Amino acid sequence: MDKTLEFTQEELRLLYAACMSYGDKLSQVLKSIPNERGIILDSLSDRAKDSWNLARKITEYMEDKDNV
Repeated sequence: MDKTLEFTQEELRLLYAACMSYGDKLSQVLKSIPNERGIILDSLSDRAKDSWNLARKITEYMEDKDNV
């Protein structure tokens, strides 16, 4: 089920901004929760990291595309 999607530079910038914003908002939520360890906190932390990692991948893709 391999499908290829093509995005414009502007669409990639919007996706990047959305990923960063989502990760930042999750991080803010984490900071507002008292220092308790648990599945929910770990899950939120993982989601924030995943979102930031996706933003990093988008940035790398845009940089590679610019160098072609």
